[in-house]
Amino acid sequence: MPAQCITRVPRRLESLRVRLYSPAVLALDERLFLILNQALDGAWVTVLLGLVTWLGNGLVLAVLVLPPLFVFDRRAFRRHALPLVVSVALSGVVVNVVKPAVGRQRPSEHLAERGIDVSTPLGTPLDASFPSGHSQTAFGTAVYLSCLYPPASPIFLSLASLVGISRIALGVHYPLDVLTGALVGALFALAAFLARRRLGSRDPPGRDP
Repeated sequence: MPAQCITRVPRRLESLRVRLYSPAVLALDERLFLILNQALDGAWVTVLLGLVTWLGNGLVLAVLVLPPLFVFDRRAFRRHALPLVVSVALSGVVVNVVKPAVGRQRPSEHLAERGIDVSTPLGTPLDASFPSGHSQTAFGTAVYLSCLYPPASPIFLSLASLVGISRIALGVHYPLDVLTGALVGALFALAAFLARRRLGSRDPPGRDP
């Protein structure tokens, strides 16, 4: 049984690779990338999104989220800091397994073969393009915080969306990379929050885990 489980994972990843590389999907994704990338081309936009894209970096988000949570909502920190970090880390593992398995080229590399120049102001990452790790991290964090603080969810999700847009504008990801990374991060975050809430409902009255 364990051997069968091990072999199923590569097969499923290969199935994902086949579907991703269907001509219709690739053509649509590349067309959308070029439209969005060109529409967002501009000095000020590049500077702004070049800063925003750092909100998809796990270490940066940890510094921006965890200390304020500890200072201003100590109870939420004790209950939710660990599930938040674990959910983002686990979804990151999934992304980093899928990337080499699918092996999609970055837009600047692939489109250069067709004679299309794509600017990458912050450089081209060395790993594969699909899915977006920045989008996974940003949306994983944003969705968990949105569950924790629903009134602030428009702010969290808007910032995460800007991170996704920045990856396209900076020429390092296709829209499908961003959407898939966002979905992976969001699903793990939602699962972690619901699991923590369910465990919390079993705590004895008066206990503050």
